[in-house]
Formats: sequence, structure tokens, C-alpha cells
Amino acid sequence: MRRVSILTLLLCLVFVTNGFSQAFENDKDSLVRLVEAKAVRLVDRDGAPFREVKGPARFLHNNTYLLCDSASWDVNANVIEAIGHIQIIQQDTYLESDIVTYLADDGIAQFRGTIVKLYNRKGDQLKTKFLDYSTKDSIATFFNGGAMRSAKGDIVEGDEGRYVSETRTFSFTDNVLMYSDSIFVRSSFADYNSDRECADFGFRTVAWKGRDTLYSNNAQYSVRGETLSLMDKNYIATQNQELWAGLIDYHRNTGNAELYNNVQIRDNEQSSILMGDKGVMVQNPFLAYLTDNAAAAMFSEEKTGVDSLTQEPIYRRDTLFLGGDTLKMWMVPMYQVDSNEVSNALQRRKLADTDPIIEIDKANKEYLAAYKKNKALIGKVKPPEPKQPLKDQEPAEGTQLNEGPQKPTFLGKNKDSLAVQTDSITVQKDTTKITFISVFHNVKLFRSDLRGVCDSLIYTSIDSIARFYKNPALWNEEKTQFTADSIQLSVRNNAIYKANLIENAFIISEEDSIHFNQIKSTEMVAYFKDNDVYRFDALGGVQAMIFLREKDSSVTLMNHKECRLLTSRMANNSIERVRYIENVKSDIHPTYNLPIEKMRLRDFKWRADELPKSRSVVTDRTVINSQRGFMNGFIFPNYPHTKTFFPDSYQTITELAKEINQKIQEENQKREEEARKEQEERRIEQHRKALSQEGKDQMKTEENTQQTK
Repeated sequence: MRRVSILTLLLCLVFVTNGFSQAFENDKDSLVRLVEAKAVRLVDRDGAPFREVKGPARFLHNNTYLLCDSASWDVNANVIEAIGHIQIIQQDTYLESDIVTYLADDGIAQFRGTIVKLYNRKGDQLKTKFLDYSTKDSIATFFNGGAMRSAKGDIVEGDEGRYVSETRTFSFTDNVLMYSDSIFVRSSFADYNSDRECADFGFRTVAWKGRDTLYSNNAQYSVRGETLSLMDKNYIATQNQELWAGLIDYHRNTGNAELYNNVQIRDNEQSSILMGDKGVMVQNPFLAYLTDNAAAAMFSEEKTGVDSLTQEPIYRRDTLFLGGDTLKMWMVPMYQVDSNEVSNALQRRKLADTDPIIEIDKANKEYLAAYKKNKALIGKVKPPEPKQPLKDQEPAEGTQLNEGPQKPTFLGKNKDSLAVQTDSITVQKDTTKITFISVFHNVKLFRSDLRGVCDSLIYTSIDSIARFYKNPALWNEEKTQFTADSIQLSVRNNAIYKANLIENAFIISEEDSIHFNQIKSTEMVAYFKDNDVYRFDALGGVQAMIFLREKDSSVTLMNHKECRLLTSRMANNSIERVRYIENVKSDIHPTYNLPIEKMRLRDFKWRADELPKSRSVVTDRTVINSQRGFMNGFIFPNYPHTKTFFPDSYQTITELAKEINQKIQEENQKREEEARKEQEERRIEQHRKALSQEGKDQMKTEENTQQTK
């Protein structure tokens, strides 16, 4: 028996050696060498020779080692069926499984039905049950599902794919899912490069990071840089914003992004869209900074009437476009705003809410009433006698003289209790979000009924006032022009409420190409209703030129006025009624043959050539509609192949996803509670104001009744 075994082994070795010599002459890679085995036996199966190899055994082919516990080698077909502790080693690529069929002539190792693991030297690991590995070109192709876990723990899976050893690239197609650094990705395909630790994604790629959802048709995630780059038809939805740009670099840690080419940022809280060709967005606290054709579109709804049938209010939607060289919007909680800024803003709002003519009339009324009262009492009331000074008194013995006010002292329990109360005081932080907007250089503003230019503009929601600086000009319906050293535009309920023209104020209203109504003053206030000027006041050093029309609409007279104060009512952009107050001087001149210079106040300048004629002067970009509904159609990754091949990673991923979802739900609940609380506080405040107004009306009625009596 031993002789037969030895003879069989010798025959096998001679066959292998002869085969090697013949094959080497034709193609050196076609040779399969049995490098090591415990025993080899030549058997006949249905007339075909087979070698039965007992191992551990080692084969070498195409510079690739095949290790196994045992193998059956079909000599004619040159096919090796290997079983048990399978290892395929080629340079830095390793494969492990329990069963493999090696087609030597094709150089293909086929794995079917049992888990096969593919490693590279870096430690990345691919698992699947169906894989073909080519020893000729060092490429592994898998199907029926597979998953890869990188050395750092990143997960990529798909229904099909391959691994190219030369470039160390894992490719996945069909139902591709990835998890990396708390980012969840779904795509049509993905290439993960082991050396660069970078994944490239293709068509319809969607990524989730916390509350953020990202979309692109060409994306790349750098594990090292923790940056997701979106490069084709890109979109990001955050909690309150939506972003579009030709190129977006999104940073995983912060959620911040750099944006390039046709940038648009839609802010749902502010009902606005910010635009430019280059920008940065910071999420917490929110900041958007845009340059290169920067602009903003601010949406608002105005009440235009009431439906005659339903009695429901009718609203008209309008958009204000604002542009400049640079544009910045940011939001911070109130407690983080500088106290001086808050104080100045509140003072501006207080002044903006003050009606100077009413205050002047009130003061004059009070002065006149006091004057009449004092005049009526002259000779009837004796003035009060002056108080006698106290006599000097000597201090009692032992009394300590005090020089000035003394600081009080607290003793015993009172002191301790005060200290306890002081320590227990906690300051409630005001977390109300405050919005700031700034636009610098070549600022232009356009809305259907309002146009404007200036060098810089600043806005804060503390006072809801937009401040225009450096040679500003505003136009209402193109017919009325406002200029001053600076202009403050107050906004209430998304509608223009008042404009304050500060220093060198000038209002010009065009009657026709020659005649312009003009009012010049130190300061002016214009009042808006439905975004049209219905009244304006001039305060201090007033000069006015008002042109008067005949019934046939011809202009025949010019009234030149001077006074200290002026208030005027307007309708259809024309002055209807003017009230002149204090030190009034008036001159009326016929306009016939009156020189143009005589019809102009000093510093008159009609700046119609600067007026933005259309919104395309500010920006010609097409505003993109919201895509949140579209994004809701994408299903969050469920990682079925990871569950099969890497159950520990699957558990980690699903637990993290649950934590994130739970946190989002808690935040949503908190926001809803805060919204309800804010709504209730607003309702209570409105009710309080209504009661207060009712009380004021009642007092006014009683005063009128008393005066009547």
C-alpha cells in the first residue's frame, strides 16, 4: 500500500513537472503549482483524471497563493475545488472562505453560498456570499449583496460591486448605502478609495446628518477631511434653511458649508432667499455671508381688501429684492447681543413709534391749558410762605456725627438671609433669536412700489428698522423721491411702517417732467399704509415748493413756503393737504415763464437715473422653489447587508439612528411648546392692549363730556 502511494505521488510530481515545463514555454501564468501538501492522490472519475490533495495545501498561480484544507483538482478542465480554511493571497489582497472553485485557465476564483471575506493590507474588509476574484488582473467582483467595513469603521454596502487591488478601490452599485462618522448615505453607486479614505457617489445621492439632508448627482465624502462635497444639482435642507449651489463643501462636524456658483439660501424663518456666486453658511448660530453679485429676496404678504362673499381678508404677495457687493445675514440669541446694541435699537424703535406732530400738539395743548389756568388764578391765590430753617440743635451726648449718607449694615439673621437670597437669584437668559442683515457697497433695492440705492444698509429685528447710509435715496412708485444723509425704514408685520429721513432731508414728488413738488427740512418722517406714503412730516427749517393745478390739470401757480414744522397728507402719490406750523412765510408765483432754477430748492437733485427700473437690476437669478417635499420621498438607509455581514456595526448604526431620531422628536416637541407659549403670550398681550385702548377711549370720552359740561 505504501509503495502504491509513493508511486502515485511520484507520478503526480512528474505530471506536474512536465506540465510546468510545457506551459512555461507558452504562457508562464497558465501553470498551477502545488507548492505544499500532505498527500496527493490521482484518481479516475468517469474517465477523467482528478488529483485529490490533502492538506494543509498551498497552490501558486498568477503570482497568487491558494491555501486550503483539501482540494479536488480536475486535470483536464484545470479546475480546483478547494474546501476548508480557504485563503487566497495576492500581494496585499487576502480572501477567506470555506469553499472555492478555482478556474485556473481563466484565473477566476469563484465563491458561492458561504461568506467570503476580502481584506487589504490596510485592514478594509469586504464580505459577501457570491464573489469572483480574478488572479490575472487582481479584481474581485461580487453580486447578490455585499458590505465593506473600512479600517476606521466606515460602512459601504450594495447589491453588486467590485474591488480593484491595484487602486485599492471598492465599487458598489444598486441600492448603495454608506455610514461614516454619523453621516448616512443612499446612492446609485459609490467608489471607496482605501488610500485616500474617500468615497465618490453618483446619481441621486442623498445624505443625512442629524437634521440636515443633502442631495447631489455627484458627491464625494472625505473621511479624513470630514467633508462632503456636492458637485452637481446640489441641495441641502437644514432645520430652517434650504441651500443650492453649483459646488458645496459641507463639514460634518459643524454642518457649516462653503458654497460656489449660483448660490441660493432660503431661510424659512425670515421668509427670504439669499443669493450670490460665493458664500459661507454657518449653522450655529446661523450666519450666511455672500459675495459676487450678492442679493436677497424678501417675501411678504399685504392685506389688499376683503372678499365680499366670505368676508375673508385678501392678501397680495410681494417680494423685495436687495443687492450689493457683499451681503450678510446672521441670527443670535438676545442674551448674546451686545447690551449697547440692544439699548440703541430699543431707543431707535421708541423714536420710530413716536408721532412728532402728535407730541408737539399735545405739548402745545398742555402748555395752552396751563397758561389759561395760571392766567385765571392771577391775584386769587397767595403764594406759599417759605419754610423757616430749623434752629441749631446740639447733638445728644454719645451721638456720632454722620458726614453724608452712610452705607447700611446688616447684622445677624438679616445678613445671612440676604446672602442666601442673593445666592439663590438666577438670571433667565433671553433666547429670542435676533436677526441682523448688512449689505455693503453698491446697494440696490427693488419692489413693485419701492426702489432704493445707498452705499450700505444695516437691519436688526430688535427694532425692525433698516438703516440706509451714505447718499441714500428711496422712491415710492417711482414718483416720490426721499433723500437724506441717512434714512431709517421701519418695518412692522412685514410691511413698511415709517421712514425717518435724518439730516438734510429732501422729498421730491414728480408732477410732470418740469414741475416737482419739493419739501426740504432738517429731518422728515414719512408714513406708509399698504406700502404707499399717505403722510409725511417735516421737522425744523422747512422749505417747500408746491405746484397748484387748475381744473384742466395745467400747472399755473407755485407756492413757496417756509416754516418751522409741516405735516402733509397724500393720496395717489400727490399732495392733498398741507398744514404749516409756526413762523410761516408764503409766496405764490405764477409758473408762466418762470425759470427752472426758480422752481428748484437749493440742493435739488432728481436722481431718476439711479432708480432701479426692474428687479433684474438687483439680480437676474431665477428664485428656486422649495424642495422639502421632494426630499421626503427618499427612504432612510436600513443597511440589510450590513446586518447580515457586520451585525455589530449594524447594531451601532441603528442605535445611533434611534438616538438622533429621538433627539429630533424632543427638539420638535420643545419648539412646538415654545410656539404655543409664544402664541399664548401674544394673545394675552393683544388682549391687554385692547383693554388698555378701551380704557383710554373711555377716559377720552369722559374728558370730552367734562369739557362739554
